Amino acid sequence: MSGHCGVMMAGVIVWASLSALFSLVGFPACVAVLWELFRRHKAGTPVTPNDVFMLNLTFMDLVFLFFVPFGVTNFFLWEIHSIAMLSNFLYSLNLAGRPLLTACICLDCYLAVVHPITYLSKKSLTPRLLLAAAVWTVTVIQGTLAIIFEELIHSIWAMSVYVIALPVIVICDASILWTLKKSYCGGRDLHPKKKKALQIITNSMVMTVISYVPPVLVYIIGKVTISDGKEFECFLAIPILTTPTAGSAIMPLLYLGNLGSLKCLRVW
Repeated sequence: MSGHCGVMMAGVIVWASLSALFSLVGFPACVAVLWELFRRHKAGTPVTPNDVFMLNLTFMDLVFLFFVPFGVTNFFLWEIHSIAMLSNFLYSLNLAGRPLLTACICLDCYLAVVHPITYLSKKSLTPRLLLAAAVWTVTVIQGTLAIIFEELIHSIWAMSVYVIALPVIVICDASILWTLKKSYCGGRDLHPKKKKALQIITNSMVMTVISYVPPVLVYIIGKVTISDGKEFECFLAIPILTTPTAGSAIMPLLYLGNLGSLKCLRVW
């Protein structure tokens, strides 16, 4: 596996080092988020539509980050084909499921802030559960294709879901910020739910800049500037996988910070 890049190992080492670091930081953060959601529900706080998406997103991140160290070790040492295929499959949680669920969170916040009357009349969890199930279906399909076509996660096709997710995230974020800006300029205090939406949107904007935009730019610009397929894969395609992985580690930390529960990480 590691011999695939030969002497072009700098990008691979960057990918391995940062992936291991993000796994070390992000896994306990995801556990803390799940515990916080469970604790709030046990205390009697009803499950919100946004919680449905956050729960699914955190679970995806948890499973993915748990496996990252094994995937990295297998890449350099074990070179077991079945583990490599499992790694390809689980990367779909990060490359497909994560951006789609982030888009769902942004869309839910958009409806709550920009169309509050419609949102209040349609707060049933059923549509959110169906939407989350659809995301899981797309994710599993992409993961299965990544097993069949081993180079899929290093190709532009791995970014195909971004064609759907990024426009939804950007449009929803911009609309929410514009609506909140008008409320603030009108001299009115922001409603607590709108403040929460602002926190969520701020998080999604951070994730978009850190996790989602860099891979898209690499696959658009990189393919033009680097013609050799192996060189592109080893110097750009593999190391750029660290940016979506960073999102899996940073998002739960931002969520805990918004809740004022970052102290939960001390147990780790």
